[in-house]
Amino acid sequence: MKTALLALVIAGAFVAGLTTAGVAGYGPLAYISYHIMVSQQQGQAQIIPAYINLGNLSAGEKGNTTATAVINISSNGTYTIDLLHAEKLQKVFSNFTVELKINNHTIILTPENDSANVSLTSGSYKISILIIFQVSQHPRGDLNVSNEPLLIIHPQGDDNS
Repeated sequence: MKTALLALVIAGAFVAGLTTAGVAGYGPLAYISYHIMVSQQQGQAQIIPAYINLGNLSAGEKGNTTATAVINISSNGTYTIDLLHAEKLQKVFSNFTVELKINNHTIILTPENDSANVSLTSGSYKISILIIFQVSQHPRGDLNVSNEPLLIIHPQGDDNS
């Protein structure tokens, strides 16, 4: 009986040793990283976006802020500029107006009128952005936003919004 018990303990220790050695001796077989550079297709644009931080706001607070974005258009055409998250903005702000100045055009966007078209030729454009706002007396919904897209531009007819 002692021999059988001793053999069982030795066999158990041997299996445990193999299991431990197996776990400790194995690891990742390979790692991979890559970055594929894709040539720019006609009609695409390079954009240097504006980052706008309204900071900590209180109910009823009014204000305005300005920022600048840059866009390099590679082909002539009509482009659509969209104000995103109109429904969310309406829940938080009683007034949210965006005034864009691009290529001698002034475009006004609000949550109620959240899209406009502009004709542009290929080239580089500096876009001035003025935001005029008033926080609702009873804001609701998403009250904390961080680096969420606000404005997008795309060729007319492309529904990227």
